[in-house]
Amino acid sequence: MVPASLQYERPGVLNTVLLGGNYRDLWAIPVKLPVFHLKAKGFKVKELGGGNQTLSLQLTDAQGQPWVLRTVEKEVTKALPPLLAKTFVLSLVQQQVSGSHPYAPLVVAPLSKAVGVRGAEPVFYFIPDDPDFGEFRSQFAGTVCLLEQREAGESKTLNSEKALERIIDKGSARPEASSLLKARMLDLFIGDWDRHAGQWRWAERPGGLLQALPRDRDQAFFFTNGVLPRLFQAAALKYLVSFEDDLRNWRGITFKSWPFDRFFLSELDRSQWLHTLESMQASLTDSVLENAVRAMPPEIQARNGDRLLRQLKGRRDALTRTGMRYYHFLSGYVDVYGSDKDEEFVVTGSGDSVRVQVFALNGGQRGRQLYNRRFVREETRLLRLWAFHGNDKFSIAPGKSRFRFELNADDGDDEYATGGDKRVRRMSSRPARKVPVLLQPAASPASGQR
Repeated sequence: MVPASLQYERPGVLNTVLLGGNYRDLWAIPVKLPVFHLKAKGFKVKELGGGNQTLSLQLTDAQGQPWVLRTVEKEVTKALPPLLAKTFVLSLVQQQVSGSHPYAPLVVAPLSKAVGVRGAEPVFYFIPDDPDFGEFRSQFAGTVCLLEQREAGESKTLNSEKALERIIDKGSARPEASSLLKARMLDLFIGDWDRHAGQWRWAERPGGLLQALPRDRDQAFFFTNGVLPRLFQAAALKYLVSFEDDLRNWRGITFKSWPFDRFFLSELDRSQWLHTLESMQASLTDSVLENAVRAMPPEIQARNGDRLLRQLKGRRDALTRTGMRYYHFLSGYVDVYGSDKDEEFVVTGSGDSVRVQVFALNGGQRGRQLYNRRFVREETRLLRLWAFHGNDKFSIAPGKSRFRFELNADDGDDEYATGGDKRVRRMSSRPARKVPVLLQPAASPASGQR
């Protein structure tokens, strides 16, 4: 019987008030876990991994498949500037790890499966003082870790930066948006507000499509009731949203991913969002939610099971309604992206409805269709068309349209056929290199609106 961590228990009255009770009790509860012996399980250490907070080992099994063993406990020292890491700030930030639910991955796995989202199926282990860990023995001995296979069934995947290079630099791929939408709405449902670009891998599919594969939903079910975190949220950290039994703060949950979602979900219209959300909500039946909660250790269920189940049911009931609010938020203005290759942006229709299509150009002639979406004025006011390098064409059908258009192009021999429409603005040379921007979180809540 081992706890996930003991460093968050008995914080004292003042610390509890200022930093929150959070999930301190769950971190400290001893649970029964299997013991992980490296060689007995048939694994070999490949290399040390991990981000700013998580310590992990990259492993390979007997078949050469990649796995990762990562600590449940977080270490925030590397996430802080060196000067702050030597002050009381380190302790304050470390204590906020107690707001993360230590056993959330066990619940998220069956929820993902129920709604058809690819994801890992982690197993929690206690790591003994095992000499087979070699130089990493002391770092992992005595810790609680989770073991999961990385992108099971995929021989090769791309990180988000490489995926964007394929889409924009090479013009050879497009995002498979429908499966990504499911994954993003699952993020909303479980309250994971920390979905940065580094937590996605991309698998190549037929037809030049890239399918998103989520990783490391470490902030699922995040909860804090401390005075200081709530002040920080009100002042600046809008995304620091606690897990409740509703989805009222959907803006905060999605905030960090606004640029990401605007790029990768751009082609999906209202009917596709509504169908996806209704299907997901129908799949998250009471029995699915109950079985997901039962995936936690019995000792954790006894303390947190009823509360978590109530919260999941409340959020399930609000999922379609709230997801569509996010759709309308993103649809206020829409970015339509081309690539560094030659393309034609075609806008047809007039009045309150237009269709935007993007075609690859081969020797000046239209090739395969890269983008196709119908827009209605009730949802969208501004359409921003982004061409990058290459010789591109912009063709906007004559007629009175109630939409505004911004045409953005880098250097190149570009052609414009806009019929003198005053609602069309040419923003030459504006795109520059937008790829790095797409990998960053939104700068402020206001940046999601126009």
